[in-house]
Amino acid sequence: MNEIINTCTSLTGGDLELLAKYSHAIPIVLSLSLAIFIYFKAKFNLYSKIFLSFVSFFCMWLAGDLIIWNSNNYHLIYAIWSSLVYIEIIFYILGLYFVITFIHERDIRIWKKALFLILLILPFVLTVTHQSVNGFEQSVCEASNNLFLDNYKLVVESGILLAILGYIIAAYFKKQSKEDKKADLIVLGSILMFLSVFGVTEYIASITGVYEINLYSLFILPVFLVTIIYAVFELDIFHFKMLGTHYLVIGLIILMSGQLFFINGTTDIILTIITVVLTLGLSVLLYRNLKRESDQRVHIEKLSVELEQSKLRVEEANIQLEGANDKLKGLDKLKTEFLSLASHQLRSPLTAIKGYASMVLEGDYGKINEKATEAVDRIFQSSKNLTVIVEDLLNVSKIEQGGMKYEMVPFELNEIAEDMVKDLSVTAEKRGLKMSFTADKKVDYTVNGDKEKLRQVVLNFIDNSLKYTKVGSVDVSVSRKDDTITFAVKDTGMGMTPEIKASLFQKFARGDGARMNTSGSGLGLYLAKEIAAAHKGKVWVESDGPGKGSTFFMSLNAIGKIEKKNK
Repeated sequence: MNEIINTCTSLTGGDLELLAKYSHAIPIVLSLSLAIFIYFKAKFNLYSKIFLSFVSFFCMWLAGDLIIWNSNNYHLIYAIWSSLVYIEIIFYILGLYFVITFIHERDIRIWKKALFLILLILPFVLTVTHQSVNGFEQSVCEASNNLFLDNYKLVVESGILLAILGYIIAAYFKKQSKEDKKADLIVLGSILMFLSVFGVTEYIASITGVYEINLYSLFILPVFLVTIIYAVFELDIFHFKMLGTHYLVIGLIILMSGQLFFINGTTDIILTIITVVLTLGLSVLLYRNLKRESDQRVHIEKLSVELEQSKLRVEEANIQLEGANDKLKGLDKLKTEFLSLASHQLRSPLTAIKGYASMVLEGDYGKINEKATEAVDRIFQSSKNLTVIVEDLLNVSKIEQGGMKYEMVPFELNEIAEDMVKDLSVTAEKRGLKMSFTADKKVDYTVNGDKEKLRQVVLNFIDNSLKYTKVGSVDVSVSRKDDTITFAVKDTGMGMTPEIKASLFQKFARGDGARMNTSGSGLGLYLAKEIAAAHKGKVWVESDGPGKGSTFFMSLNAIGKIEKKNK
């Protein structure tokens, strides 16, 4: 007959009691400290709460089982023995709870929580009514379990293990990321392995009465803890990667200190203590290095958070800018529509004013004195200038609304330029300016375009040069190189800076010329650019600087050969 080591009459101090201390006490300290560490480092998130609950109930079971193996008080053993089955079912359910939340990355639904509570009702009732055990044999210090409760536990735990296995398989085929699959296999696989080994040995021990099997099965716990530590600090399942080595060092010290429970010789005790002290000294040095690394990580993470926040602020600013841009587009559309309406409404009265002023000046209403003639002439000239501005506004609104129409016909650009020079030569003479026109008569300057719109560009360039040139000359030329015809107006006027050149062809941009001529609208050059672009051409200006004159250019595509056909 085998000797029964654990009795309620005396503490034997045998190997099994020492093994129980080593297999229970050290895992309690390690696993509970790990769970608490995770709980605080993970900012009390759902994963950490469930994991801490799971570990806490498991440690309660370990503590109770440790007392059973080492106590000689059968009343205490009986009381603890009666609750271990209930505690075991609780941490199995919490293990499944953790698996489900880990897979779905959210809390479980209410009906699942209700199902878990229902599964706990029966063992709870049997435990609190002292029916979880049928009796106690003081001679061997062992209780006999309630057979129905043992079978109930077996069914519940088997169902939980199958459910965990099913969740692992389903998650493996659903998740696409290799990192996610790796985390599932390591974390959930280790939980399944641990609970399976624990449950099988517990069942074998209960039906055979050889409870020493449980002591050896608990050595699977370090494997479980190592995998959890790896998942926590390498796979970052709780979303932090800080102080992992700190915990491993502490665990090493605890494991080494645990040897004190096993050794009896003085020499062994002294050597173990010396080893622990040396390990503590090395740990201090390691901690210093780790602190620098931790500080750097914290700093990097802080910078990363600030960068993400900056990105969010930039994105918010972009959204606000897009909204403001949409509003500006709406306002710009309303402005264009208003300008179009206002210009149409102004055109009729301006035409009447200009017409009647012209008739008065021509004497259709009789002769008027010199002062009245001067006043009416100012009215006439002002109405002409205002009519030009109104026409410019109308053209701008048509361009922006896509309503500008072009009647494309072939014509010679040099003829328009030459006619315009002749028409404006009188104005140039009045201002004391020399005016010239240059074009090779043997070259064909035919373009395909809207004659009146391009005439407006020619007029604008020449008129601007006359307005902003006080002394000197205005030279107009038309030239051709290959298939490009260039119209140019060079003056000896006020010139311009590079900044003014960059903005000159924008709407309402007038540069320094606004001081010399206050009657302009700042739309002429913008219209010239848009008209040239509609003809697949371009306009630009060149100037050596303020006071050094300017040259305005417009280039268009030529049609036909370079040499002019004889007519």
